[in-house]
Amino acid sequence: MGILIKAPSRRSEPRLAALDTPAPAGDLRGALHIREVVRTTGLRREQLYMWQRRYGFPSPLRDPFGDRVYPPDQVARLKLIKQLLSEGWRAGAVVPLSDTALHSMLGLAVDAPTPLPQEIETAVKLLSQHRVGEMQNHLSKLLVGQGLRRFLEQTLIPLNEAVHERVVRGEMQNFQELRFADLAQRLLRDVTRLVRPTRDAKLVLLATPPNDPNQLGLAILELLLFTDGVNCLTLGAGVPAQEIAGAAAAYKVAGVVLLFDRGISGKIAGQEIRSLRQALPPTMPLMVSGRAVNLLAKPIPDVRTAVDFSSVMASIRDLGVLPASPVALVGVVPQEPQRA
Repeated sequence: MGILIKAPSRRSEPRLAALDTPAPAGDLRGALHIREVVRTTGLRREQLYMWQRRYGFPSPLRDPFGDRVYPPDQVARLKLIKQLLSEGWRAGAVVPLSDTALHSMLGLAVDAPTPLPQEIETAVKLLSQHRVGEMQNHLSKLLVGQGLRRFLEQTLIPLNEAVHERVVRGEMQNFQELRFADLAQRLLRDVTRLVRPTRDAKLVLLATPPNDPNQLGLAILELLLFTDGVNCLTLGAGVPAQEIAGAAAAYKVAGVVLLFDRGISGKIAGQEIRSLRQALPPTMPLMVSGRAVNLLAKPIPDVRTAVDFSSVMASIRDLGVLPASPVALVGVVPQEPQRA
């Protein structure tokens, strides 16, 4: 039987009184409500409740309404744990560990991160200092100087990884990664207008599965395929298997590419891939790419795997999807690096 509290009406949550810590209002500054933690980390409420009971972490505070709120240091640690789970670690092996141990398991040097190329380091520094306009100009100059293909493969892809790594490490905030992704996608949309597809370009469907929010990775893959003459139908991030299968049939695509990049364990990735494979016609080629490919326990029948963008292109060529003539770029963006 519940206890009536004279406060604004809120949905009740399971309460673990022995583990929750009452705190003065001043200690709640910067703390996130549980719904915000779920959104920013990709973890489920049930996971947080279970870990709290079993491992004593996280240990949320309570706001004036009695709801769970999580201090910033706990949210940062939960992001580390989520990253390790996506790399195949069991919750029982990582949740009880300290921040230092979690960082070491990610293979990241906490005190001395792996040095980045100067142009990428400059972009990361500008983003960390909230100098977004300068970062945009920096990336635009790199695009013109390096050419489209080199810019995508040698600058934007590793920059995307570097930003995400710093968010996981707690050196940047989630909103900074979102700001970077939005800026990069707008840059790519501008470039896409310069790409003229060939008449015989076939259509390939691109999407990420539920719980994978990496829209930028999808946009990069789309443009890489587009510049090689593959016309892409991009559904976006977080698309259920039935919707992908329905679109593939409606638009008569030549194949489906599913990108698994972040926040998904090998087990969940396998479930999503098998679900999509069953939903698609047996003759429809299905390719999966991204980090989760390395986490799969065993190959999945009638599914091609590609660990990176180059492997995706190789598999696309094997499928015979590429047109006879290459794609043409219109405008000032060179395909090859300019020489002094």
